[in-house]
Amino acid sequence: MKEYALTNMKPMSVEDYIESEERSEIRHEFIDNQLIPMPGTTDDHNEICFNIKNALKQIIKNLRVYTESVKVQIASQKDYTYPDVMIAPDPRDQTNKYIKQYPTAIFEVISRTSRIEDSVDKFVRYKNIESLQNYILVDSEKGWVEVRFKTTEGEWESNTYQLSDERFPIPVLGISLNFSDVYDGVRFQ
Repeated sequence: MKEYALTNMKPMSVEDYIESEERSEIRHEFIDNQLIPMPGTTDDHNEICFNIKNALKQIIKNLRVYTESVKVQIASQKDYTYPDVMIAPDPRDQTNKYIKQYPTAIFEVISRTSRIEDSVDKFVRYKNIESLQNYILVDSEKGWVEVRFKTTEGEWESNTYQLSDERFPIPVLGISLNFSDVYDGVRFQ
């Protein structure tokens, strides 16, 4: 499990977190009543997030897609994270500009340093969001995507895709995205 640099060692209330986060210049996730500062990202990470949102909006014009600065509330109401990209079309989510509770798909752009946290720890928390149907990991260092999807029985399964596949699906939307669109402008090392 990832070691966090906590900014506040005593537990904080959800209300205090939300109030302080609206004024903070640094983003924090809120896990088990603790503030966790968000690390910076690379330009490729940022480009991939922008490209995913742009590609989704090109296919579905009025789709509600949020990136990096809008929080998701985990069902426990004690965990709040900042997904890299989130689809939250539920009308109940339009009443709060800062926090979404009913996302249908979450994308995390992963790297060497975030791979375990995003693919294991965050996924364990995100599975508690009842509305979530897809959890999609997009690798920022190579052309690789893992699409996790909830079955009708409520179990999670996954498929992986690579550049040679050319596209990967977003099952909850019934569409697919081109690798070339998602990785446009990204320079693999």
